Amino acid sequence: MIIKDGTPGEIQISKRQLLKSIGMVGGSTAVFAAMQGWDLAGATEPTKAPPKITTDGHGKKIIILGAGLSGMTIAYELSKKGYECQIIEADDKIGGRCQSARKGSVIQEVNSDKQTCNFESGQYFNYGPWRIPAQHHPTLHYCHKLGVALEPLINKSPMAYYLADNIEGPLKGQRLRQTDVDLDRQGHIGELLAKCADQGKLDDMVSVEDREMLLEYLKAQGLINRRELNYRPNRARGWKDYPGAGEDFGVYSDIYKLTDLFKMKVGAHLENEDHPVVMFQPIGGMDRIAHALYDTLLKGTVHLNREVTNISQTTDGVSIKYKDTVSGEEMTAMGDYCISTIQFPVVSKIENNFNPELQKALKAPAGSPAFKQGLQFNRRFWEQDDMIYGGASMTDTPGHAITAYPSSELHSNGPGVVLGSYIWGGEAARLSNLSNKDRVEFALNVGEKLHPGNFHHHYNGNAVTMAWHRMKYHLGGWVTWTRRKRQRQLPTILKGENRVLFSGNGIATVQNGWMVGAFEGAWLTIKELDKRAAQG
Repeated sequence: MIIKDGTPGEIQISKRQLLKSIGMVGGSTAVFAAMQGWDLAGATEPTKAPPKITTDGHGKKIIILGAGLSGMTIAYELSKKGYECQIIEADDKIGGRCQSARKGSVIQEVNSDKQTCNFESGQYFNYGPWRIPAQHHPTLHYCHKLGVALEPLINKSPMAYYLADNIEGPLKGQRLRQTDVDLDRQGHIGELLAKCADQGKLDDMVSVEDREMLLEYLKAQGLINRRELNYRPNRARGWKDYPGAGEDFGVYSDIYKLTDLFKMKVGAHLENEDHPVVMFQPIGGMDRIAHALYDTLLKGTVHLNREVTNISQTTDGVSIKYKDTVSGEEMTAMGDYCISTIQFPVVSKIENNFNPELQKALKAPAGSPAFKQGLQFNRRFWEQDDMIYGGASMTDTPGHAITAYPSSELHSNGPGVVLGSYIWGGEAARLSNLSNKDRVEFALNVGEKLHPGNFHHHYNGNAVTMAWHRMKYHLGGWVTWTRRKRQRQLPTILKGENRVLFSGNGIATVQNGWMVGAFEGAWLTIKELDKRAAQG
């Protein structure tokens, strides 16, 4: 592209620069529209596979700390090459944060009442990870390899709601269908962009050919009038009075004003690539992945209720001291190498003989507060009354963020478990300070705004809440790195020290809140161990 500014020379401007300018004016919706018009929408990565292990592990023992996805993946892959693996887990169950609550499940936070799940009809709630995007190839690799059956998870439902209380204007406190708001934002911005192009306001930034392509694309969307370029009620926006037969042609729904939409921030932010409209989930609960991994391991590999108290190493091996959390008995495990998958805020508190630089690095990432709660209802009113199938409603209520609806058992007449609220960071810490009863009441009150007359009425009294930062052996839903600490301390952790390595999703610093981070972290550590074993 060429900028014509009257100077003797011609200044080149890339489409990337133009898209940035469009984004400053029209936001991400306008950018995406322009990208589609110029065929610039991107593609995904190729499928990934576990690293090839070159060394023979026979006669070598690996002690793995933590029976989460990373720990069990490392044991699974290394065992194929003859390595003897022993997994030491402080909790009374496998899976780490890959957990699902179903009838009989127990949740015990630090300094909080014990919760026992009483969900009816065999239903469950994923209080750890709950979504798998198609881009997360390592996660899907193990689902396919281990026979974990998957089903679609509808991540965005157009009929779900946006609700903003903390604004002024006619949209304040109103339940707004997401499809209406999304289309109105796109339509209004499309109108502005089309008129700018038509009136020559972009001529200094784009060629005539690109301008015409952009205009034709915006017209072809069906949101603006082809002649006046005005955004108006249309079939994409939908109906206020749905059409029938004969002379019942229906009535288009009214559009929201752009000035009112500018005041509303809920739903304005586009999620990253890891949040597509359709995702996946294991049939029966996310913990199916953890149990499938566990079932591949030799009997006796995993030792539960074993809290590590000391990690020591020499040039020849490692010594791990731990205690039985039930009996109090103290024990020691000896091995050739140790791989810790324990969350960094936890492992940094365990007595060790690491060098000072490594000890400092382990304290660099912070545990991120994360809070979720699941509520069961005796009637699926979100489907039957509101036409919401999967997806999530969003609010600007502090401590709430989203209410997500189940994607399984659609159209059934039975009960359903709803994610009543999911929040992280400071708001999660504040919400988790409430009692379990008050946490649930908070979710019911927000839900009542989204579904008046239904949330309280159809709640059957069964709920579970989880604050991961209040779990003794986790201290956070994931770990968060500052850019500076990641640059300075992460290389030290990746290097480990002699016979000790560190793994888990904490070393996958971009995907550290996803299961794929656990698998990617495991694969990276396996490669490093293989290299060290080859060197003797």
